[in-house]
Amino acid sequence: MFSQLAYERPDEILFGFAKHPLDYGFRLNVGKGSVIPEVKYILKPGFERSQELLVEEYKKTTMAIMERIVNLGFDEVQLDTEFVEPMVTNKTWGGSVIREQKEILQKYYNEYGVKSGLRATVADIRRFERGLRNDKYLDMVLDAVQSSAAEGADLLSIESRGGQEVFSYSLIRNDLTGILFSLGILAPRDVRFLWREITRISRKAIPAGDTACALANSAMVLADGLVNRRIPHTLAAIIRAMSAVRTLACYEEGARGPGKDCAYENVIIKIITGYPISMEGKTSAPAHSSLVGNISAAVCDLWSNETITVDDFFSGKTVAAMLEILCYDTSLMKESIASGNSKSLQQLLINSDKYRDPQALVLSPDNAFRIAKAIVSAKTDYDRVVAAAIESIHIIEEEIERLRLPVVEIKYLSSVKNFFENAPDEDRLVDEASRKYSERVENFKKSDYEL
Repeated sequence: MFSQLAYERPDEILFGFAKHPLDYGFRLNVGKGSVIPEVKYILKPGFERSQELLVEEYKKTTMAIMERIVNLGFDEVQLDTEFVEPMVTNKTWGGSVIREQKEILQKYYNEYGVKSGLRATVADIRRFERGLRNDKYLDMVLDAVQSSAAEGADLLSIESRGGQEVFSYSLIRNDLTGILFSLGILAPRDVRFLWREITRISRKAIPAGDTACALANSAMVLADGLVNRRIPHTLAAIIRAMSAVRTLACYEEGARGPGKDCAYENVIIKIITGYPISMEGKTSAPAHSSLVGNISAAVCDLWSNETITVDDFFSGKTVAAMLEILCYDTSLMKESIASGNSKSLQQLLINSDKYRDPQALVLSPDNAFRIAKAIVSAKTDYDRVVAAAIESIHIIEEEIERLRLPVVEIKYLSSVKNFFENAPDEDRLVDEASRKYSERVENFKKSDYEL
């Protein structure tokens, strides 16, 4: 387990630079002084009717991306193909898509010198009702991972869902015990189990990283905006800090980055591991709104979007239009590096969001550094999660006035603080929570988590 940080001070951390940079794909260098656009996409329903239809549409999508790149005069890009379920349940489909995409990237490298990488994000289609560890759906997931690696994917990622059954039940009920149980016990155990398998079968592909999309991102979306608060924003921010522990677990089982963009907790991950990260922010607006549009770019090595459906705009394919936005964002960051203005740009990205919301506050590099330090100071996943929660609460408390939180949120923060400062020890929580949620959450199975 990581016991120290990759960086000594928060001001060391900058977009475009990582302690452990990576080279892969067609001469793509990540974390070596450049910020690279990473575009991700999903097809509209209907193309899954046949393998031929699916593969052909992904070829057209890839061509649209690469044509836009060369027409704009940019020379590096990463693609993230997020698998739809049929690409996992049908054994050859996902690999066929990856193979065709890689051939197109090869063509544009040979003809135009475009440096590129390809991430395969395999869908976690495991069924809670059937069990997460011993079922055909797990086999399908691992087969898709292996096929992607064999057919030329440079990076392997997944948005694993372990702990989601208890987390979702607990989040909408403001059940802090269930949230702690899911993030401190269930999710890290599932991540470790799954990533031991992924790293074992990754072949030449790089096992890149996981995300807390099913957990912390669900809280972020439910928290919503400053008017429509469906759950407390303070809770969503604390959950984000806590979620870094389950995401960190994949790196302790062999993942090496670049971390996947929808893991907003990647800011904390980079500080601990030194691995490159992808991030998303304002470019996620077509998929969901958020309060962290600029600050999330402050330490990124790739800059991405939340998944966009492939369709048509006046300017061409939606995915090509999104790529163009990403390219100009990254061009600005790269120019700031070349001109010696990177720290100024970084500070503007931070300052423009930092006090907009507690969720932005905990992603500011100085505060993420504190949370990261709290995490590595603890010895177990459970203790790490508690430490991350308490540190994030302290951070929010210190900035109460600048955050301008509603009175109800301030009162709520006090009760949450009391809960985490008096959290039960791990054995007691496991014993009590295992019995409680076995009765209340229909698809929760202790055997999925070695309980």
